[in-house]
Amino acid sequence: MKFLRKTKYYDGVVHEWNLPSGFSCPFALECLVKVDRVTGKFDNKSNAYRCYSAMQERFPAVREHRWKNFDFLRGGGIPEIPKKADAIRIHMSGDFYSQEYFDMWLKLCKENPNVEFWAYTKSVNYWVNRINDIPENLVLTASRGGKQDDLIEKHNLKNVEIIKKKEYAKGRPIDEKDQQARIPNINFCLLDNFAK
Repeated sequence: MKFLRKTKYYDGVVHEWNLPSGFSCPFALECLVKVDRVTGKFDNKSNAYRCYSAMQERFPAVREHRWKNFDFLRGGGIPEIPKKADAIRIHMSGDFYSQEYFDMWLKLCKENPNVEFWAYTKSVNYWVNRINDIPENLVLTASRGGKQDDLIEKHNLKNVEIIKKKEYAKGRPIDEKDQQARIPNINFCLLDNFAK
């Protein structure tokens, strides 16, 4: 239904398309958190990490925005790319929840070749199923810690690893504002936002 226009955090103006954390993440494992749409109660399935995007869903307006997008899609809706969009982050929260939904984004990217798109995903199988059909203006990053991590190595996919401390990066760059996520073929790390 609605993109969010962001002028902070990212380099430049970025539009985000977001879905509810957990409920739209079929292959999440280490980070799986679901936040009840009505009560805001957290159902944390893991002790490894706290899902950063789920933490934002403690606010009712954030939850409702993401659920409205999810309802819109599941009702057959297709997002309308904002006319002035130069860059779109697909899923600051949520993930590709079906092959059909993943394919819809491939089509949108192909129809908007002058727009930069990028996404993190644990739905690696949907990517692998279309590995030869990814348009040049879409950069995907496999997010480690999901149920399909074996496909990352098998298909040599661009990937990210969450680390607790900078010294655990093992030579990979650490992304701070989604710069590395926007560059093809670079593996990188993210610092765990909640690490002590």
